[in-house]
Amino acid sequence: MVEPPAEKPTISPKLAQTFFDGIQEYVRWAYGHPEQPLPLDRYIQLSLIGGRVDGFTDPLPDDVFSALYVLAIDDVHSNLKEQLSADPTYATASRCFLELIEAKKERIKTIERDRE
Repeated sequence: MVEPPAEKPTISPKLAQTFFDGIQEYVRWAYGHPEQPLPLDRYIQLSLIGGRVDGFTDPLPDDVFSALYVLAIDDVHSNLKEQLSADPTYATASRCFLELIEAKKERIKTIERDRE
């Protein structure tokens, strides 16, 4: 006898809001202080927030989709826009958000090295 596939868990409203809050914090940081690094504990917290939603395939609300899409506006991140458009779920958003965080950290490291 074949068992029906188990239903995938749905994201809780609290976790969905925490993820969106993390994206909003990233936006404030990325555009408000483009050359200023976040303290290490905030990098970790934003990364953890992003990682906590990677198992959810719920569709993204429009505001979350739009925020991430705008963050991936430059040509360097056009692949992220394509991924989000093709699969607008929390799992995809998680991967994209983590990639944006890493890219931002690398840009700041480059700026700091150039200043030396």
